[in-house]
Amino acid sequence: MRYSPMLCKPVDKPFNDKDWLFECKIDGTRIILVKHRQNIKLFTRRGIDRSRQFPEIVEVARKLPTISVVLDGELAATKRVASSFQALQPRMQQTNPAIIARLARTVPVVYHAFDILALEGKSVTNQPLVARKKLLKRIAKSVRIKYLEGVDGKGVALFAKAKRSGWEGIIGKKKDSKYLPGKRGYGWVKIKAHNEQELVIGGFTRGYGKVARTFGAVLVGYYARGKLKFAGQVGTGFTQLERRRLKLIMGRLKTARSPFADDLDNTGTTWIKPQLVGQFKFLEWTNDNILRAPVYLGLRDDKPANLVKKEA
Repeated sequence: MRYSPMLCKPVDKPFNDKDWLFECKIDGTRIILVKHRQNIKLFTRRGIDRSRQFPEIVEVARKLPTISVVLDGELAATKRVASSFQALQPRMQQTNPAIIARLARTVPVVYHAFDILALEGKSVTNQPLVARKKLLKRIAKSVRIKYLEGVDGKGVALFAKAKRSGWEGIIGKKKDSKYLPGKRGYGWVKIKAHNEQELVIGGFTRGYGKVARTFGAVLVGYYARGKLKFAGQVGTGFTQLERRRLKLIMGRLKTARSPFADDLDNTGTTWIKPQLVGQFKFLEWTNDNILRAPVYLGLRDDKPANLVKKEA
């Protein structure tokens, strides 16, 4: 059975409200953890099972004090790095057992559980958030699977801490909110402390010099009214290994026509089918809705390309 995670509505400013809980926004990958006896699955937002890539989480999940449970949470690297999401990238696509075992030691992860969807075969999504949190707190107690505590009512202070600490931002949730799988209700909101954006990759430019064998930059965009709008070119943030990997992936998606609704110059550009979603950080949006100083962080396989919208 596939579980679709509940989504957050973006808002501009933090707020205080006694009827809300606030959590830090973890810089990682959203994962639905499903346990049935000793069978463990780790599903991304797109329903891709990543249990093979994270055996240490599977091992700990088998020891959870339940026969059957479905959790929602964020998988993040435990080591202090500039971007936990970026640190996870070498692990997400790996299939070689020896490399998976090595990465489990060198890039250890923790699962931050913040909600529970089902317990012992019964759905709890219709229960209010505070009731679900009480159930979750009794289950998520291990070193690798941790309960994500919420702050009662004080979103402004937590947001200030998020900015000081370099967190991605905060999440606000109404205490009485039900869990709405696959939906973006106002009961959950996100406030970003730094500018990051998921964007669709629609092409790449020819590389020169040190990057002649891969590419110069990727062309990115977001969907608005069903059309892919151009948001700029991104040429920084790629390691050489990631450049080679991404070039191979993009090479399989080549197409003759630009996927963008905008009239763009074809010179030195290779178009691809708009199927890849990347995570990018940037300084700001220009008045023309173009990214200023964008940096590539990694590919996402947890979000369909057609759902990518402009958020900041």
